[in-house]
Amino acid sequence: MVLDPQRWLELRRFRALFESGAVTLTEVAQETGLNRKTVRKYLSGQAPAAPPRRVSNGRPRRKAVDEVAPLIDAMLRAEILIKGAVVHERLVKDYGSTINYQRVKLYLQEARPRVAEELGIAPRELAGMHRRFEVVPGAQAQVDWGGATRGRVYE
Repeated sequence: MVLDPQRWLELRRFRALFESGAVTLTEVAQETGLNRKTVRKYLSGQAPAAPPRRVSNGRPRRKAVDEVAPLIDAMLRAEILIKGAVVHERLVKDYGSTINYQRVKLYLQEARPRVAEELGIAPRELAGMHRRFEVVPGAQAQVDWGGATRGRVYE
């Protein structure tokens, strides 16, 4: 098992306690939720001083968005200011994709400037995409109904 850096740091906190004999491998394993063999591996004297890294097999990692990236790029070429929610909705509805909205949004952050450059659109033209929405005072109100329950009146 290759530990992520956060879990590795959590496990390293127990090293001094383990070396002093205050805790056993089993106790550390129970506390961290890791396998006893994993705990022994990382608390031994030969343990690396830095968090472990996955060994690359030489091939680039395949991303979930790779299969729909050409479709997203085509949508951007047709309408550079298209919103991420619309792109995701079209991918799901029209193409049956199961990709997560967050992945689409992250891809759009990288792809939009690249496609805009291909189309000869200046970055300042993309800056107007997110505008602050303001109204005159007293024209709108917001209500949080999260705490309201049926039959109770709040003053």
